[in-house]
Amino acid sequence: MSIVMLENGPYINSIGWTRKPDHAAVAATHAAYSAMANPVEFDGAGGYRLKNSDAVCTPTDLSLPLMRSSGVARARSAAKSTILAALLGRELIATVSARDDYDGNRTGVAVASCTAITPIAWEFETVGMRNGWLKTDTMLLPSSIPSAITTQTSAVFDTHATAIAFQDGAFGLCAALEHAYLSFAHNRSDHFLVIGSEEICGVQCDALDALNDDRPRIDGASGLVLGKSPCSPDDWRLAFCSNIAGDADFELPEGWSGAEVLALALAGGPTVFTAPLVPYALHHLFERAGGQAVLVCSMPERGTYVVGFERPRH
Repeated sequence: MSIVMLENGPYINSIGWTRKPDHAAVAATHAAYSAMANPVEFDGAGGYRLKNSDAVCTPTDLSLPLMRSSGVARARSAAKSTILAALLGRELIATVSARDDYDGNRTGVAVASCTAITPIAWEFETVGMRNGWLKTDTMLLPSSIPSAITTQTSAVFDTHATAIAFQDGAFGLCAALEHAYLSFAHNRSDHFLVIGSEEICGVQCDALDALNDDRPRIDGASGLVLGKSPCSPDDWRLAFCSNIAGDADFELPEGWSGAEVLALALAGGPTVFTAPLVPYALHHLFERAGGQAVLVCSMPERGTYVVGFERPRH
């Protein structure tokens, strides 16, 4: 299968993530990438592991002051994934908001998460079934909607171009990159936040354990800011983003044979705890690549996303 190149793809202006154990958010432009300690290690053959290998299977613990500092309305009733995405997004926007071309009305938001609604819905349903529906906290209901994570975070960021939520983990985040490109191509955005956010949820961990699925349980948010123009001459530009069905073969575009390629192989079945992997993988890739970088994200029976970036040759 041939891969179609994109015209005038957006640039990655900054990358960031939340850090454990305090969930502080860090974000940096290209010049400071090397100073960021990536929490995930990639082996280049598709595998990955958390550098802090301690298993975390208890629900995410966020202090009330931290939740309030996120700016999310009714933070105690919001998903922890939403709080983490808001904390990160504010740091990401800070890397570009001082630019003359920044405008919240021209900034879009896309968040991919497989865990944002499960803990909320589980808590509501469990209380209702055990104690009666009059005992439930109705303030939880708005946060149980799949799109709540972007509705609530875009209000924090004061952005108004678009706000869209994606499921499907890492595949959803790759789809978010495609959506962001279309927003730029149709002149609807000048900047776009793309974030993957996951939280530890006991019932999902129990389900994975029952399936003997020992994937790393990622607890945090990572993301990037795409811009219509670069922040620096070295900013990476989105060159292509292709979704290849099944096990179909593909060829990189002409002139890309020397690109640095990173494989990311996801376990079959659930995509939970994979959304933040893409920004982590891109940071890893950009630190090692020259002028061209390709992320190949695959999943058994689900196909492959091939995402390519390039920057000016020196």
